[in-house]
Amino acid sequence: MMKKKPVRIALIVVSSLLVLCVGGFAFIYFAFDVPNWQKIDPDKILNLQQTSLVYDGEGNLIETLQAQENRTVVPISRIPKFVQDAFIAAEDLRFYKHSGFDVIRIAGALWNDIKTRSLREGASTITQQLVRNTILADEMNDISFKRKVREMYLSVKLEEQYSKDEILLMYLNTINYGSGAYGIEAASQRYFSKHASELTLAEAAALIGIPQSPTYNNPIDHEDNCLARRNLVLDRMLTNGYITQEEHD
Repeated sequence: MMKKKPVRIALIVVSSLLVLCVGGFAFIYFAFDVPNWQKIDPDKILNLQQTSLVYDGEGNLIETLQAQENRTVVPISRIPKFVQDAFIAAEDLRFYKHSGFDVIRIAGALWNDIKTRSLREGASTITQQLVRNTILADEMNDISFKRKVREMYLSVKLEEQYSKDEILLMYLNTINYGSGAYGIEAASQRYFSKHASELTLAEAAALIGIPQSPTYNNPIDHEDNCLARRNLVLDRMLTNGYITQEEHD
C-alpha cells in the first residue's frame, strides 16, 4: 500500500513535465498562425449584442427591442460577491493564481484521463472560456489541438491586458445560460424574473450550474439536472470556504 503513493506522485510529475514540454513546443509551433494580438480589437470582447430598452420622457420603460442574443450587460457593482465566488469555485478555483491557463489543472485532467482511459476531463479556465466565446467564437466547435493552443495563447495575452476582475466581469456578461439568455442579468430575468443584484444564494448557484451544459441544465426543461448541478456548486463553495455549513444547508 505504501508503494502506490510514490508511484502516483512520480506519474503526476512525469505527466506535468510532459504537458510543459508539449505545451511549450505547441506554443512555438502554432504561435506563428495566431493573429498578432495588437491587431485584434480588444473591444470585440465588449461589443456585445444587448437588449435595447426604450424609455419615455419621464423615465418609464415603454418598449424592449430584443437583439439576436438576449443580453443586458451589468457592472460588477450589480453582481453579488457570492455570485462571483460561486463561479470561481465551480469553474476555475485557481483563477486568481494562473496567467490564463492552469498547468496544474491540465496535468490533473491528463492524469484522470489516463486513469479512466477517456478524454472527458476538462481543464479550461474562465479566461479560456471567455476567449473561446468571443475572440475565437468562429472556431468554438473546432476540437483540434491547434485551436486549443490558440485559445491558451490568447488567454495569456488577454490577462496581460485586463485585470482578473475585468476578465471575470466580461465572462459573467457573455456566458450562455440556455433558453436564449446570455449573461448573468438576462439569465436572472429569464429564470427568476428579478435583477442579478437581487439573487439569493440558492438561485445564484442554480444559474451558475447552467453554463456547464446550457441545454440540459436549465431549470425550465431539465429541473432535476439543474437541482443536481446547483447542489454541486454549493458543495464546492462549502468545501473551498466561500460559504458556511449553515448557508450551504
